[in-house]
Amino acid sequence: MSQLRVAVLLAVDKSFATLSYLHGWPRGLAADPRLTCTFVNTLDPDRRLRNRWILRQCDAIVMLHSVFSQGNLLRGDLAALIKRTTKPKAWFIGNEYKLMPEKMAFGEEFGINVLVSQILAEPVLDLYRERLGCNVVAIPNTGFDPSVFAPGPPLADRPIDIGYRAFDTPWYVGYRDRAVLAETFTRTRMAGLRVDVSIDPNDRFDETGWATFLQSCKVQLGCEAGTDFFELDDHTRLGVNAYLDEHPNATFDDVAERFFLEYPSPVSGRTISGRVIEAAATKTPLVLLEGAYGGLFQPGEHYISLQRDFENLDDVLTQLADLDRCERLAEAAFEVASARCTYNALITPLLAEIEKVARQTS
Repeated sequence: MSQLRVAVLLAVDKSFATLSYLHGWPRGLAADPRLTCTFVNTLDPDRRLRNRWILRQCDAIVMLHSVFSQGNLLRGDLAALIKRTTKPKAWFIGNEYKLMPEKMAFGEEFGINVLVSQILAEPVLDLYRERLGCNVVAIPNTGFDPSVFAPGPPLADRPIDIGYRAFDTPWYVGYRDRAVLAETFTRTRMAGLRVDVSIDPNDRFDETGWATFLQSCKVQLGCEAGTDFFELDDHTRLGVNAYLDEHPNATFDDVAERFFLEYPSPVSGRTISGRVIEAAATKTPLVLLEGAYGGLFQPGEHYISLQRDFENLDDVLTQLADLDRCERLAEAAFEVASARCTYNALITPLLAEIEKVARQTS
């Protein structure tokens, strides 16, 4: 079988240094033996003739998350070229909790054939299919790259008892899980544990630093990513932001009472965080807030489950002291990551959708 020639579009920017999946996906695509990839930086100002040649030679176009996550970084002559081509176009949509009207317009304008969502729930995928009329496939936003995220030393040799790094979430997603995790486990210093927990952006690591940090932790905290209120029109996000502009002293409880308590039939946009997958790849045991985690990881089998009301916190801390059990949980999670979350495994459904589009249009 001949290799599929793919033009991979991505935005290379130093501000993405701490987002490991933005580095992992290009490596994963480049290493896949089924593909011949040519990478195009959408922020490269000197690209016009080269891009025309690339698009003539490729069989398909893949646009990664960085192309449109915080904003549209595909513009000008390159955007015009992409819009005109009739070759299959796959787009990894990023940050599926904001700028959704703009992102839906982007998908329509560029004639996307395959939308790649990091939300694994069918109700969300169905909304995309109805809105864009294209093929939709669910793929976690982060894969398992063993060249970076390798198993760490035995737990007894790891110096940090409890570790955690994350960005705080905007209130319009409907929860404060990350902040509450950080606040709660920071207090466990009183129990004589060494805790290294932060949601301060200044405390985040680059990709290799993050891997080293995971390998230094006896356990890593985590929760699901995404939003509790998935919307294609951003009406809750816009409403919450306007309310906070008018009421700068409002609390999260104020926002929840006004916008979430009587929300009719919410569609969950929660999904597994790539940081959970990367922790599993380093054989770092996980303490996770209750959640679905894409059906990949199960409580008591792959991780220690923490109730949302924290009622079982004492029991969780007791379980953390049992390093043998923690090693078994970490090994089980590692097996799942190795079998289902390598980039090679995640690329397989993407290729299936691209080939399906190619057959439909040939």
